[in-house]
Amino acid sequence: MIIKYFDTLDPDKLEDYYATEIELDSGKIKVDLNFESKRLGREEVEKLNNCLNKLSSVIKNSWQWIMSDYKNGAEVNEYISFHLDDFFEDDPEELLKGTDASLDNKDRFLQTLRVNRIGVYPESPENYVIIDWMTDPELSNYILVVYCDEKLELEDITVES
Repeated sequence: MIIKYFDTLDPDKLEDYYATEIELDSGKIKVDLNFESKRLGREEVEKLNNCLNKLSSVIKNSWQWIMSDYKNGAEVNEYISFHLDDFFEDDPEELLKGTDASLDNKDRFLQTLRVNRIGVYPESPENYVIIDWMTDPELSNYILVVYCDEKLELEDITVES
């Protein structure tokens, strides 16, 4: 049984952590697999491969969830405010360089976000996929984290460091 992107992984002799870097529409992204058990059955492998095959659409969906939270929620606005009002209040251009200057600074900040990491946790139905969105990691270590359940639907959005 082959697991996409992880050719050397033996589903009958699992280690607790595997990592690789893949190329998707949005660029290079770190992907890691995290296991508690030492073995994956055929169904779990199929489910994991299904998830890995859908990463592009999961990323697109996570962006839509971020935009929805930006318009109707609190987490994304807190993340933006932290950076623009607290961290880069004196010089927002350092953070916003390369974005569309005709837009509001909050919308410009959203243009700086990129997927930095995708963690997959096959034994955690509520947090099956975790997507870390970040601005330039050289400027900030704060992460906008999107949690997806095993159906690849939104579970939660949080801010972490």
